[in-house]
Amino acid sequence: MLAERRPGSTCGSAPDYPPAMRITTAFLPTVLLVLAAANCNGDDTQPENLPGEFGEPCIPGANDDTPDGCVSGLECYAGYCEELCTKDTHCTLIPGWNHFCLLGTCQIDCAETLDCPQDLGTELACGNLGGSRLCEAKYPP
Repeated sequence: MLAERRPGSTCGSAPDYPPAMRITTAFLPTVLLVLAAANCNGDDTQPENLPGEFGEPCIPGANDDTPDGCVSGLECYAGYCEELCTKDTHCTLIPGWNHFCLLGTCQIDCAETLDCPQDLGTELACGNLGGSRLCEAKYPP
């Protein structure tokens, strides 16, 4: 390969690229295209936005059976879906926790250590409601 002719040029042969450099130049873009095509397979990996079940996050005030609300029969209380009730036996048993009926909605008492259950689908923290320590969503929407 000859060097281009320019004033001040030696007009000698241009050095060849090493063979490994030519392979890298062609190989890398090909690999990137293949990887990009593999990631664009059309599958929607986002979970479907459905109304919340018991213990799942919600937005207080959202209508029943809407993506931001709870399924029918539950109410969005303090950032998570909670059961409606008229007596304590209507509240789902949560082993190790006092889950009771208060003013038509099931409530979870905070532990003496101010802990709340962490296995309901929403991260809960101890809050204060009218002087009572009750669990509520740690990160309300």
